[in-house]
Amino acid sequence: MLTRIAAVIGCVCHGLAAAGVATLAALVSYVVFMRWVIGQPPHWAEELPQLILLWSTLLGAVACSYHRSHLSAGLLPLVVRSARWLKVFTHIGDVLVLIMLLMITKAGWALAMLTMSQTTTALQIPAGISYLAVPVGCAAMALVQFIHLFTRGDSQ
Repeated sequence: MLTRIAAVIGCVCHGLAAAGVATLAALVSYVVFMRWVIGQPPHWAEELPQLILLWSTLLGAVACSYHRSHLSAGLLPLVVRSARWLKVFTHIGDVLVLIMLLMITKAGWALAMLTMSQTTTALQIPAGISYLAVPVGCAAMALVQFIHLFTRGDSQ
């Protein structure tokens, strides 16, 4: 059951991140065309692509957390030869990552709520929507990390 929840979260975030990247490519192409060919860039030329990039990055990080495909140095298996101790250290690292993600979620939520009353210059949307990507992404990564802690060894 937990593995299925993590799979759904990973799949949804992967799909949303992919859609965001495709949208970002289209927006940037449009902005470049409008700026260099027509000579009139849209008023949202910086804000909207930045917002989509931020959300796509954090949602993509959730998908990477699910697949355990984040960039890592891979030094621990070179230093620790015992499979038992490697499992212990990996588990400790997973717990520390979970704690860090929960702390960032809390701080990100506070920042997002603090800036919700402010609006962006071009789009006139709450500025906190940009900052909201941090707690949403980190909370989803923390949930996936928590599920990984209790389903280690299950197939994904």
